[in-house]
Amino acid sequence: MLSSELKDRKRYIIVDTFPYTTTNIIEAISIFVILYCALVFNQNVDLGSIYLVIYYIKHSRSPFNAIFNRIQECGTCLNSYKRIKKILDIKQTENIKNGENLKISGDIEFENVSMKYDNEDVLKNISFKINKGQKVTIVGKTGVGKTTLVSLLMKLYDNYTGNILMDGKNIRNISTKCIREQVSYISQKPYIFKDTLRNNIIINNPNIKDEDILDTIKSIGAEKFLDKIGLDDIVDIKKVSYGELQIIAFVRAILRNTNIYIFDEPTSNIDFKSERLIQNLIDKIAKTSTVIVIAHRKSTIEKSDKVIYLKDGKVDKIDNKVS
Repeated sequence: MLSSELKDRKRYIIVDTFPYTTTNIIEAISIFVILYCALVFNQNVDLGSIYLVIYYIKHSRSPFNAIFNRIQECGTCLNSYKRIKKILDIKQTENIKNGENLKISGDIEFENVSMKYDNEDVLKNISFKINKGQKVTIVGKTGVGKTTLVSLLMKLYDNYTGNILMDGKNIRNISTKCIREQVSYISQKPYIFKDTLRNNIIINNPNIKDEDILDTIKSIGAEKFLDKIGLDDIVDIKKVSYGELQIIAFVRAILRNTNIYIFDEPTSNIDFKSERLIQNLIDKIAKTSTVIVIAHRKSTIEKSDKVIYLKDGKVDKIDNKVS
């Protein structure tokens, strides 16, 4: 499925790029010819006529651009349909309650973990250990397997070899429900429901009170966020900045009060002020919990206890006690 999507994407890029470049060249040549003929052969042509012809030439390609954009959107929709159909066709259902239930403290270990996507190696004999209470940053170029690592940790995939241990126990023997209840994951693009700020944070957990939400927001220094949107206001992602969406996701995760936190590119695509706020928040969480951060920026790894560098699906090197 993945290789098929990549092939389709390449075709759409060619279809989109070739006509765009061609029409640009034709437009430039046409404008040159019109100006040359008007200035050299027919000097009686008025400026308004020249401008009008050039204007029409420039806008004549707009319908073609619209057509090719629709073709690309149709291709994206088709791939999405294939994914959805593949999921709906799955007959086997996962019982997330099967396995042992335990209180996870935060010790994590990968032992010679390997994984493939469509017969292509993504992870190759990955081994490292994270001790309880450490802040660990996983660094590497796009596509080296950073997100796949944490996906395996949360039991989103099971087609891997090797062992993944939590508190010394193989996660294959721990119930999926137990792990997902005790691991907080904040993605690069946090999912926000079209609901009130309160409901976006508590996620149907009646034990979280308004006072807890307000205290948490104030404790991370985001009081100004409350001036913009109240707990009873519907969150409109078109009117809220990316950094503010991240704050909602962070508050949601903090109130879950877990011992393991995973942040996937938490400071990408946000302004410097929001980055400082989120960095301080991560440092605060790291004082009491195990924190795993997937990052590119140098500022993210400066206060890490350990940095794991991935390259070509392997552990390239591990730096301990980064200051």
